[in-house]
Amino acid sequence: MEARDGVQCTLCLKQYDFPCAGITEIGFRKLGDRKATCPVPGRSNFCTPSDLDGIRGELRGLSEQMSSLPKLLDSVKNIQADLAYLKTIKCELSVVKDLLDYVHASVDTLITRIAEVDCEIQTLQKNKEDVTRLEQRLQKLEAVFNDGEQRSRLNNIEIKGVPITDTENLFTILSKIATKIDFNISDNNINYIARVPSRNDKNNKSIIVSLHNRYLRDNFVAAARKCKSLTPLDIGLNGTNRIFINDHLTVKNKLLLNKTKALAKERDFSYVWVKNCKILVRKNTSPVHIIKTELDLRKIV
Repeated sequence: MEARDGVQCTLCLKQYDFPCAGITEIGFRKLGDRKATCPVPGRSNFCTPSDLDGIRGELRGLSEQMSSLPKLLDSVKNIQADLAYLKTIKCELSVVKDLLDYVHASVDTLITRIAEVDCEIQTLQKNKEDVTRLEQRLQKLEAVFNDGEQRSRLNNIEIKGVPITDTENLFTILSKIATKIDFNISDNNINYIARVPSRNDKNNKSIIVSLHNRYLRDNFVAAARKCKSLTPLDIGLNGTNRIFINDHLTVKNKLLLNKTKALAKERDFSYVWVKNCKILVRKNTSPVHIIKTELDLRKIV
């Protein structure tokens, strides 16, 4: 074998490069005289041409693979871009997760608060029911008290429209009124007589007369209603206003009477009056309705 660009097989006389010959250049030169023949007769230690063809084919395959490397690099770049986008999405998902955790915590807090509010509502509902029961009880007590107060006034007469004078004598005024309405009454029939302030007019005080019995009171009021016109002039006083003689109603019943009159006027009811301290109302020839409480105002339709 001789060394030029490679080695030459002494058997086949073909030239091979050192890698294909399976020996380095330094190793080949160290062979010396032994390089004229192959170590094993009839056999070459070097590559055959078929081996070179295979190597060339592999090199061409590698070359073709290398030609697709730019596309592969582009694919890698695209993958890297996708990975970067996925990383962004991951960050956004992390933010969303934090928000969801916050929302879940808020919902849990809200659920707890709702449960607390529900308990409070139930307590308030119970308190409301208690208040309603107390209100109903109070209304019943007020009704009982009002009825008792009204019964204590069954013998009383209320006279409105009599002017106040400095030297007035209420017994004399009552006697003159009795004469005008043609009703006989003596001082012995009177428990007491006094002026009381009006709820709406502190200056014009009504005269309250308490008689011995209810029947005397009823007859006195009936006689007064027969007298169509009674003024201060009829009893020797100044004034042309009318004098009214009525049952002595409680404050609550007076307010109820005023509401009844207003509603009756609105609903075209013709008659509203008081008899035996009871408020009565009638439209025309319709049945008479007794108004004891504000709930009874629903009868005026």
